[in-house]
This record gives sequence, structure tokens and C-alpha cells, in this order.
Amino acid sequence: MNNQTFFSPDLVDLLLISEEVSKRLKVSCLTRRLLLGILALRENNSFHGYLLKHNMDDEQIAEKITEFWQSDIPKMDSTEKVNLIVGGHTFIISAKLLKTFNFAIDLAKKSYNTNMVNQDFVFVALTETYTEEYLDLLISCLGVDAEIPETVNDNVPKKDLIIPKKLSSFLYILNENFSPTETECNILGREEETNQLIRILSKATKRNAILIGEPGVGKTAIVEKLAWQITTSNCPEKFKNLKIIVLEVNSILAGTQYRGSAEERFDELIKFLEQNQNCILFIDEIHTILGAGACRDGDLDLANALKPLLARGETRVIGATTSEEYEKYFSKDGALKRRFEKIIVKEPHSDEVYDMIKNQISRLEEFHHTVMPKELIDFTILNASCFNYETKNPDRTLDLIDKSMATAELANRHFVSREDILSNFAIRKKQFENMSKERKMAIAYHESGHYILNIFSAELRECSNTLAVSIMPAEGYLGVNVEEENENYVPSNTKSFYIQQIGKLLAGRIAEKMYSSEITSGARSDLRKATEIAKNMVMSYGLSNTFGNHVYEKDGKNLLCDNTKVQEINKEIDEILVEAEKYATNTLNNHKKELELIVEDLKQNGILSKKDLDEILTENKGGLFIKKAIGSILINR
Repeated sequence: MNNQTFFSPDLVDLLLISEEVSKRLKVSCLTRRLLLGILALRENNSFHGYLLKHNMDDEQIAEKITEFWQSDIPKMDSTEKVNLIVGGHTFIISAKLLKTFNFAIDLAKKSYNTNMVNQDFVFVALTETYTEEYLDLLISCLGVDAEIPETVNDNVPKKDLIIPKKLSSFLYILNENFSPTETECNILGREEETNQLIRILSKATKRNAILIGEPGVGKTAIVEKLAWQITTSNCPEKFKNLKIIVLEVNSILAGTQYRGSAEERFDELIKFLEQNQNCILFIDEIHTILGAGACRDGDLDLANALKPLLARGETRVIGATTSEEYEKYFSKDGALKRRFEKIIVKEPHSDEVYDMIKNQISRLEEFHHTVMPKELIDFTILNASCFNYETKNPDRTLDLIDKSMATAELANRHFVSREDILSNFAIRKKQFENMSKERKMAIAYHESGHYILNIFSAELRECSNTLAVSIMPAEGYLGVNVEEENENYVPSNTKSFYIQQIGKLLAGRIAEKMYSSEITSGARSDLRKATEIAKNMVMSYGLSNTFGNHVYEKDGKNLLCDNTKVQEINKEIDEILVEAEKYATNTLNNHKKELELIVEDLKQNGILSKKDLDEILTENKGGLFIKKAIGSILINR
């Protein structure tokens, strides 16, 4: 089956029942004859209702269907067989029945422009293309005068929105990825963002929203959740007839190298949206509409083509982009920016991830025929944070779960183990094992220094929560403190707060010096960030001892002062860095015992979780300096 084709739950249920009946009849596959009989027996479908209207009861229908099957069992059993895989389950069906399903798929796509195939489409395919068997069944039930009724197929859903063929290459209806009978949505959580989106779309004017967040946080998933709510009627009354239409920007531009080609497509798109005001247009990576389709300066791009439509407010539009792309491109166009209301989509906290993805985990378990217990999910969340630090949850955890289940499945095992998870990082673990003791110690001191400053600086401890400290090599870095922000804490933004921030950045290098006089280049990013904060304290935040509240920078580039002032500014920055370095050095010296304990455990295990770190600090606080064996934790379990 085409990857873009979905069988509805009612059709899957029909196939499962038919499979069970075929086993009882001792028929080795599902056939058209068998499926027709099941449809006649099942309640709440048009065919069963038609037979009841012609003076038959359920008992009589069952008796006639049994006769209908018994008369042709040898032929049913000797037919050519093929496999049909649906939702991870393999059905053995006749080759003729496969043709019926293909007809139903074509009917759904071409006549109704949907990828969701239900039992009504299959019934139409059975009755319209194989009328001989259908007529045999009607005669068996109603006698020789039976005729094929024209009204039986009225139960096929009528399309209230059809995307024209010339637009179908770059537009599709997101609602059709879901069935109205679904009871559970794969996307959990994000209620606040979803409700905020619904409120914006419900406005009378400027009812356009833009979802802003890092890659992987689930911006598109929020739109999919809204589409599911609309399809299943779990939405406000005014949304029940709305369709979410997805615009693929790359596709609308494909083949438009000639002047005027893109403008023609833009016009067709706008005309379609104007004629179908029950649509919500969704544009992922919406910053790409700026300049899209313009071959040279002055040509009409997609952004400018959409502006009149946005200004009238007749069509709702949802966009999604990253924070960086929004600031770099989208926000620079004032006319476009003011027509969209921002929704910030933040990365979920680690303790929120499981509740957000548990339905998707069940789907992956079904796909891979494996089981993954909750404690391994928590283990995966931690390791994904350490080794895929540049990506964001929930995507990074789901990706690691998927790969771990695939590893177990390929090994013909039905349960995921820790080894399956860690095997995805085999190269990095090997790198760690091949590191010299001196190299491990230097990195451990560096990362432990950052952690000590964070946990023993009053404001920093409130601002963020350390999930793990790792010195296992990962892509782009050798060590990392995995932290998540405390959104409920408002920092003081005093000089003391920024000194703590700078001290934390410098602490890695300072701690490294406590072990070795040979310093690596690993702190260059820390130094750059520390200097930037100190510069802003002097030139932007008004926290300088010398320059008061003056701002000495224009547009972030041009200084509004002479060289003498520049030298004074640099001196002030240096003094701030020295003060922060003293603060970090004193803090590390005051907590040297904790630093050494953490370093020792990192050297042995590579990763320490929050629980491990808390245990070390608790032991030290109580005066117990005996290192607790952590062989059962993480990497070396």
C-alpha cells in the first residue's frame, strides 16, 4: 500500500473480523466473497440496513450468508494469495481482493481527494467493479428478482472541500490524516499553546498566528493536534467545519523558473483561499515565503502576494519557524510581522516529555513489535539530552526511542534493553574508553567547575536545573552540563547576578587549571560569552561603575564615542571579568571536596545524572567522604 494511504479504524476492524471468520471456515485467505458477507452481517452500515428493509431479520441474514459462503469454499481457498500489511498486522488476502482495495484507494484519492480509506469506499469498490458476486449475494438473500440498489452506496462521505488538481501538487488537507472515529490523539500536552492558537484563530481581525520555537520542540505537532481536534469534533463549535490546508512552499515553486509562472500559482492559491473561507492555511518554515518566487529585485514574491489576503482577514493563516529565522528574516518585514500574533513554543522540561510522547511510544512499539518499559524511557530521555544536546525534546527522545526499538527488532527481540539504547552511541563510548586519564580528568574538572558554580550560586541555582553532567564525547563537544530553564523564576538582573553568570562561564577554565597547568581550547566559547555579557553590562545594561546609564553603541555596531572612551570601556570590561574570575575561584576553593568527588565519579562513569549528583552532595554534606559505588548507574551498569 502507498505510504500516504491510511486505513480507517472501522476498515481495520472489518479486516480483523473477516480474518477470524476465514479461520473458522478453514479458508486460508480473505476474499471478496468473504468480505461482502461480513458487510451484510455487520450492523450500522448501509448494506445491512438495506436487507433489513426488505423483510429480513438478523437471524435470516446470518443463515443466508452462511449458505453463500459454504457454496464456494473450495474456490475461495484455492485462489492466488498475497500479503496486505496494515498497522503492523499482515493479512493474507486474495489477489482479486487486493485489486478491490486498489480501486477503493483510487476512488478515495481521485473522486474524494482523501488518503483515508474506510469500509464504505471498499464496499463501493466491491459493488461497482465486481457486481456478479454482489448480485449472487443479493439473490441468495432476496431471491431471483433482486436488483442492485442505487442507494446502497450513499454512505460514502461527501467531500465538502476538494483541492483543484492544479493546486494538489503543493496543497493538501491535514484533517485527512486523521479519522473522525479516533479516540486518542498521538500528540499529548501543549494544551496551553493549542488553546492560545484557537483563541487567535477565533478573533474577528488579525487572526493569524506564528509558532516560534527551536527545531524539534513540536511546532508542527501543535497544528496536527488542532487538525485532530477538528476532525474528531473535540473543538469549539465554530471550528467543526474548518479544514487545515498545508502549503508546501518548495513545491509551489517547483518548475517556476520562467518569469510569471510563480505569480500564476500564487494567483490560483489566493483565488482558492478566497472561495473557501472555511480553510486555515498552514505554512511550515514560513520565513521561506520571503523572496519565494522572485527571480530578481522588484518581482512579486509569495509574501507580498499573500499580504492583501492577510490584510482583509478573511483567511486564517498559521506559520511556524525557529526563533533565529524569525528574527533574521520574518521580523524584518514590518507589514508581515504585525499581521501575525506570536506563540512561543518552548522545549518541555524533562519530567514532561514522557507524558507528551507516551501515545507515540505505543505506536512505535506496535510498529517495531517491541516493548519499552517506563524506566528505560527515563534512561533514554537522559541519554538523548547528553548525546543529542544540539537538538530539542520531544523530538530528540522520540528519535532515540525509535532507533533503540529498531535495534531490538533487528536482533529478533521483543524487549528493548539498555544496550540497545547505548549502542546508538557506541563510537562515542569507544572514544571515551580510549581517552587518557589526564584527558578525562581535564574535561571532568572543566565540566564539574561549571556545575559547582551553578549549584552554589544562589541566583543561578534558581534559574536553571542541571539534569546531567557528561564527559562522554558527543558531536561537536567533549563535555556538557545538560540544563533546563526554570521559567517561573525571574532573575534580579543586578550586577551580582551577571557576575555569577560570568563566573559560571569562567569556572570551567579555572577548575581545569586546578588540575593541570596545560589549558585546552575548550573554553573559547565560554570566554566569548563571558566577554559579551561584561560588554553589555557596561554598554547596554547601565551596570557600569564609570559610565552610568549611557549606551555607547548604535544599532549594535557603531560606537558613539572616541578612542579614549573605547579604552575606558575595555578597562571596565576587564575589571568585571577579573571580579567574576575571583568570585568563581573562591566558590571552587570553598567547595573543593565536592568538586573532587564529582570529578572522580565522572572519570569512572562518563555521565552523572541529577540523582547521582544530589547523592554526592548529600554524602559530602553529612561528612561521609567515602565514594559510593555507582556501577549500576548509566553507562557501566
